[in-house]
Amino acid sequence: MTHFGMPNAAKIAFRRTLLRLILIQVVLTTAAAIVMFLQKGMDFTLATLFGGAVGIAGALAGAWRISLATESDNAAADNNVLRMAEFYKATLFRLLTIIGGLALGMVVLELEAMGILIGFIAAQLGYFFARPLRAR
Repeated sequence: MTHFGMPNAAKIAFRRTLLRLILIQVVLTTAAAIVMFLQKGMDFTLATLFGGAVGIAGALAGAWRISLATESDNAAADNNVLRMAEFYKATLFRLLTIIGGLALGMVVLELEAMGILIGFIAAQLGYFFARPLRAR
């Protein structure tokens, strides 16, 4: 936060880019689910939606950790090695969230594995379409 509690331009751009990414991921996952519903039925559709949700959860988890890493106002903020370690932790947290979600869907809930992967891949395609935005 900058003076008087106003967010700076980088934080505004980060939020807008994240919201755009999530919106694109939701649209792509929904489109994949509609196609799966028309071709494979309801069980496959639910698995596709679950896989998309895992992809979206991974994006949110990574963004949350990155925002924590960039907001730190302690001594680590001046240490580039510790700051880089925070970014690696964000990537690891995102990866663990995704692996945990995929395992939950495939092993515990016993959803269609191919449907989960199709939904997950559809959500991940959102990264190709969500270009970073500038704060206005």
